[in-house]
Amino acid sequence: MSDTIHTLSRTRTRKKAARRRPLRWVKRFFLVSTLCFTTLAFLGLLFLFGTKTGVELREWAAGTLLTTQHDYWAPYTFLPEEKLQALKQQITNPEVINSVPESEPDPQTDVIYGPLPVPMPEPEKPRELIEIEDIYVSKGSYFFRGKIMYISDPNRVHLLVTNRKDRGDLLDEFAKKTNALGIVNASGFHDPDGYGKGATAYGVVIKDGKILQGYNPRSGETALGITYDGKLVTGSYSAEQLVKMGVRDAMSFRPQLIVNGKNLFADKPAKSWGIQPRTAIGQKEDGTIVFAVIDGRQPSHSIGASMNDMAELLEQRGVVTAMAMDGGSSSMMLYNGEAITSTSSPYHRGRYLPNAWAVMPESAE
Repeated sequence: MSDTIHTLSRTRTRKKAARRRPLRWVKRFFLVSTLCFTTLAFLGLLFLFGTKTGVELREWAAGTLLTTQHDYWAPYTFLPEEKLQALKQQITNPEVINSVPESEPDPQTDVIYGPLPVPMPEPEKPRELIEIEDIYVSKGSYFFRGKIMYISDPNRVHLLVTNRKDRGDLLDEFAKKTNALGIVNASGFHDPDGYGKGATAYGVVIKDGKILQGYNPRSGETALGITYDGKLVTGSYSAEQLVKMGVRDAMSFRPQLIVNGKNLFADKPAKSWGIQPRTAIGQKEDGTIVFAVIDGRQPSHSIGASMNDMAELLEQRGVVTAMAMDGGSSSMMLYNGEAITSTSSPYHRGRYLPNAWAVMPESAE
């Protein structure tokens, strides 16, 4: 009888121990997980604050945040205040150079009937109106993909402007309305927390020689326009000055990338503008207009590019004048009505936009 009681007692003890065992493993799992997380967090902080690479990563992050609607997060990169202010200064007050040489008449005082036409060398063979180049660049710590569109006839390039009051147009809507062959986004617009509807552009807007918007509600914007002679001009010009210079279409954004062959980012820190999806417009010496769109914010596809990357990319391809357009989730390129870049917008058709640069099917006289 006694042996039976001891056996039953040992059996109950084993069952209780078995019941406790899963709980013990759960406790151990959480303890080990907490220790691992704490260790990784400590090593991460040590890397970010104790190494040169970590400091550079925080500078990249701050520059990227300062060029978005979430710039209020930039102080949480914990950069020294003087370094943060230096980044802000480079973004809010970029270097601006007027592309019209000083030797030409002053548009403020002289009557100007339009700039001299761009010398156009006689091509050896007929050129295609539009050519597309695929872009892939690896910088080691990041990489980016995109497209460059070359337009051989600058007179085919026009600014399209939305006629809606409640919102802007999607790029494919612009293209459908006008039969545009190629199209990219242009001006920036008020965009609180990414919910802006793109009805009104920031800065100057000129369409077919008419001033649609002459005020500049956002400081630091720089004009980019194309004249009736097909020449791209950029600088700190008013709408009235641009019209007097013979500009047909114009809009505003920033920063300038290349002016009169000078790369304005050649000696500037890349971190100041961060890494983002980018759009830029430029012109080569022979008059070819260049649209460039770089995808971003898509780790498996393309991280994005710095302003230095954009200036270098265009300079390598012979561009002598170029300026950045609105970037981020607005950056997108369509060819024959189809998207050929990958937007970072949650909506696959991109953002509502106030205007866009487009290649028209027929040259406007």
